[in-house]
Amino acid sequence: MRKTEHFARISKVLQADKSVMSEACQTLVLQDFADKFNEYFELIGLPRMELTCQNGVYTVRLSFEAERIKKFNVLQ
Repeated sequence: MRKTEHFARISKVLQADKSVMSEACQTLVLQDFADKFNEYFELIGLPRMELTCQNGVYTVRLSFEAERIKKFNVLQ
């Protein structure tokens, strides 16, 4: 195996290792998001998260269902 192939393989393994989020950690993150979203919406369950990593850049997609949007006043 050539050096460049070896380094590319190591980089791929390291990127895959960094993108792993434990289920417990993901649950904690989603609970934090739910706390914040509940200020504006009446949620149905926890939000859902899709996490991908490509070339060292993370893409995070959040989605949730809500029964209603809460009314709030905007301060001036």
